[in-house]
Amino acid sequence: MKEKIHNVIFRLLLLVLAVMFVFPIFWTLTMSFKERTDIFTSAPPLFPSTWTLKNFQEVFGTSGAFTFFKNSFFVSVCTTVLVIIFSTTCAYGLQRLSGRSSERLSGMILMLRMIPVMVMTIPFYLLFKKLGWINSLPALTLCYTAISLPLAIWLCMGFYGNIPDSIYEAAVVDGAGEFQLFWKVGLPLIANSIVVIVLQTFFFAWNELTLAMVLINKDENRTMAVGIKYWAANTLETPYARMAAAGMICIVPTVIITIFAQNYLVKGFVSGAVKG
Repeated sequence: MKEKIHNVIFRLLLLVLAVMFVFPIFWTLTMSFKERTDIFTSAPPLFPSTWTLKNFQEVFGTSGAFTFFKNSFFVSVCTTVLVIIFSTTCAYGLQRLSGRSSERLSGMILMLRMIPVMVMTIPFYLLFKKLGWINSLPALTLCYTAISLPLAIWLCMGFYGNIPDSIYEAAVVDGAGEFQLFWKVGLPLIANSIVVIVLQTFFFAWNELTLAMVLINKDENRTMAVGIKYWAANTLETPYARMAAAGMICIVPTVIITIFAQNYLVKGFVSGAVKG
């Protein structure tokens, strides 16, 4: 009986937490379909009194959201690809060649990710100003790659560390070289785990605001996060409905990617629970 009561309490607690998490998203979704009169009122209704697509039309028609969306997608995809290439190769070399010191190396690498983005903002700005790369999407991509690499390398080192040495030894006996060990043995075995890095990197690049505001000043190169921020700053009346519509558009890629990758994501999170 006591166990049943505990289960009921636990389920109720999960339900409350789920409602707390989902309600802001639900409110933003309904707000994106509301007229101005439903928002600027003392008691905003839960659902729009009149459903409208005007906010989405304004986002794509007059606010330049399509350009912002395209820029964010370009930067996020390029950052993710670069991080996967560098992290898988670098982590393989460190894990295979460092031997017993790999744990100390991985800890030192992870410490680099603990540096706040705000601390690196001014050095990045001065560097790219010197190179003439301000207002450049490739420069923003390089910044995001540099920030994301330490955590990605640390994760990959853990993934490679869970591969038994006997698998590499068997491949060596069959005549495999070091590159073949990486390409045909190590990389396929951590493929599911790499999805964790893909999601973490893509979401960071897609949502990052601080560096994008400092390095990008031209409208045609702004990302979605910066575009939404400037909509709120450059108007006398905050366009809540338009910002809500842009917010719902902004989460579409992350939701789609998560849905398609969720099976691999679970496998990636549990990877390493049992070695061998």
